[in-house]
Amino acid sequence: MNELELNQLHRSFTDLSEASLDVLAEYAHPRHYEAGRVIFEGDGSADEFYVVRSGTVTLEMPSPGREPLVVETIGPGELLGVSWAFPPYRWNWRARAQSDVELVAFDAERVREGVRDDPVLRTALLEAVAVEAVDRLHATRMRLLDIYRATP
Repeated sequence: MNELELNQLHRSFTDLSEASLDVLAEYAHPRHYEAGRVIFEGDGSADEFYVVRSGTVTLEMPSPGREPLVVETIGPGELLGVSWAFPPYRWNWRARAQSDVELVAFDAERVREGVRDDPVLRTALLEAVAVEAVDRLHATRMRLLDIYRATP
């Protein structure tokens, strides 16, 4: 993947320097998942993170005796996976391709190593992850309130 493609992939990448984009590009790989396929499982090792190029992905939470609860649906230009940035580097949700999905996958360990000497890139990535984490927390809260209201 080249720097221009990365620059346009996610809003957090638009202001990065060519050197920062080079670091990310080195660890980026395309991935394809067919509709219904699980991308990662809760409590699995968060060894990659992704940006969605096309299609949609659902984040699911197991619900005993029921279908998994869909916490959020993620689409093109959005970051998938925030657990890669924080120890213990384990997924909190299950991610499933809702439709055929094209992703850009990043090797999380190598990106963590690569940003140590690039404070601008480190800050941009951590800000992107923090925004996504807060959004997911809010979405989960709203979904749980919906469930609570629907329960007799």
